[in-house]
Parts: sequence; structure tokens; C-alpha cells
Amino acid sequence: MQLLWLQSVCQCVVSVCVIGVSVRLCLAGGRNPALGRGVTRCLCLCVGWVGAVGGAVEIPVSVVLNLRSPQCLYTCLILVSWPLLVRQFTMCLLLLLTLNSHLQQRLGGRYTSFITWRRALFVLLFGWVASVLTAFSQFIFWNVLDTWEGTTGLGLQDERGENRTTSSPPVKLPRPQDLSVIGSYLPYGGFLSKFYVKDPGNFTYAEIHGSHWGFCAPDTVLRPQFLVYVYALTVFLVPLLVLMGVYLDLMCGFPKNSSTPVGAAKQHAVEHRSLGLSLSLLVLLCLPLHTSHALLLFAPGTIQPPWASFMACLLFQAYGLVPPLVHTAPTPRVTHN
Repeated sequence: MQLLWLQSVCQCVVSVCVIGVSVRLCLAGGRNPALGRGVTRCLCLCVGWVGAVGGAVEIPVSVVLNLRSPQCLYTCLILVSWPLLVRQFTMCLLLLLTLNSHLQQRLGGRYTSFITWRRALFVLLFGWVASVLTAFSQFIFWNVLDTWEGTTGLGLQDERGENRTTSSPPVKLPRPQDLSVIGSYLPYGGFLSKFYVKDPGNFTYAEIHGSHWGFCAPDTVLRPQFLVYVYALTVFLVPLLVLMGVYLDLMCGFPKNSSTPVGAAKQHAVEHRSLGLSLSLLVLLCLPLHTSHALLLFAPGTIQPPWASFMACLLFQAYGLVPPLVHTAPTPRVTHN
């Protein structure tokens, strides 16, 4: 119990820090002329707003998930998917900011004709849709009731073996053959049944949805296959490869001679350092959690101490500080004689 409250407090502190640096980025994006007046400033403001709003909502969500309180399945889906959505969209914005900054340097005067507002908004909208589909992909393509069945019912036992009672009413559940619900084998079947239910036995709403209650936590809803093959791929492996590609292009593609303008050399050095910092922190802070998920999938018998899981989750959440801090750093001013 003490570790539970310690984890909740630490996660709330990290969320508050994320809100602070995100608000700072928003303020810097509104008044710092070094960020430019176009796509770059828009992306910086998006990163700031996503971090601020996402961090504010994540505080109560993390507390509820850590308490493993009994919730309706469909409420639990939203609670569990919110942190996934925020992290996915944040990583998408980080990649867009990195690529945008790199194209500014590589294209030079052709940048304004190549990167237009219409193209930028299209890519931003595509990133949002892809983030939503990624965060909810398990509930779209897999039957989440398979993993929820082991935690549903009345009078369940928690991880300490103590009996707990859900907040669903004590009703006798109907037999499956006596009730026909649209999409009953899909994760959104209960939502559809609120509008249309074929009810030959005159069952009540509580009887229909009583089996949808259980302990709400990521490990009771999210599958290890999803965490390894989908989530780790989109929020860790793909960003890692993209950042490494841009980093190698900066190292090998930038001319290193005396004819290089001083301003371009300084901008290259700043981008090189910020990209290296973001790449190093991505591996350092995010790899432990994805390694833990991989152990759950490929070595399910491995016993992980609670403090290891706690530290991995905390480090993973702390990476939310990196994009606002990196892109709030002041750009060196170039003096023109």
C-alpha cells in the first residue's frame, strides 16, 4: 500500500512538472521570434498544449488506475487509453518538430515553398488520427473481454488476496442464451446495447451490464502482445530509428569547411546537441519499461519486483519532460554586419 501511494505521488509530481514545462513552451512559442512565425511555432504550441492538457488529465487518471478500483469496462478503456494517446501524439509531434527543423537547414530557401501550411496541417491531422488508432487498436481489433473476464464479477480478490466488492449492483446475471445484444463479442457491445437490445426475458439494465465490472488497471486490460508489437513499435522503435537517421544525416551530410557561414554552423551545432540529447534520453528513460513488457510476453514466468516496475513506469513518464525542454531552449542569435 505504501508503494502504491508513493507511485501515485511521484506520478502526480512528474505530471505537474510536465504541465509547467509545457506552459513555459507555450509562452516561449508566443513571444520568441527565434521560433519563427510559421509551422515551427505551430508545432511548438501543439507540443505545449498537448503536454499541459494531457498532464492535467493524467493526474486523476493515474491515481484511479493505481488504486485498481472497480470500474465499468468501457470507462476503464478510456482511462487506460488516455496516457497511451497522449504519449503517442507527443512522440508524433516530436518527430514532426525534428524533421521540420532538419528540413529548414537542409532546404534553405526552398523550405517555404516545400513546407506549406496545407501540407503541415494535413500531416498534423494524419498524426492525430494515427495516434488515436494506435491507442485504441487493441480494443478495435481484439476482444478485450477475453482479458477482462478474469477480473469481472462480484466479490473479487485483489492482488493481496483480499475480497473486494465492485460498485455494480448485486444482481443475478442472465444466461447468454436468454439475451441477444448487438456486438456482444466486441469491446463496444455494451455501448451498442444501450440503444438496441433484443430482450426476450425482460432483463434489466443492471443485469445486462453487471458482467462488465472489474478491477481497472493497465495489466487487467492491455495485452502484452499489444504493448510489445504495437505500442513499443510506435512510441519507441519508430521514433528511435527516425531520430537516429536525422542524427546520422547531421553528422555526415553537413559540410565541415571554412566556407560554411557562421550562423549555419551555430544552428547545426544547436540542432546536433538537442537531437543527441533527445535520442539519449529516449533510450535511457523508455527502454526499461519496454524491456519489462517484453519480459511479460516472452518470459511470463519471470518475477519482476514491484520497485522495478514502479521505476520503469516513472522513468517512462518522465520522458514527457524532454520535448518541451528541448524545444524551449533559446536559439543562438545571428548578428548581421
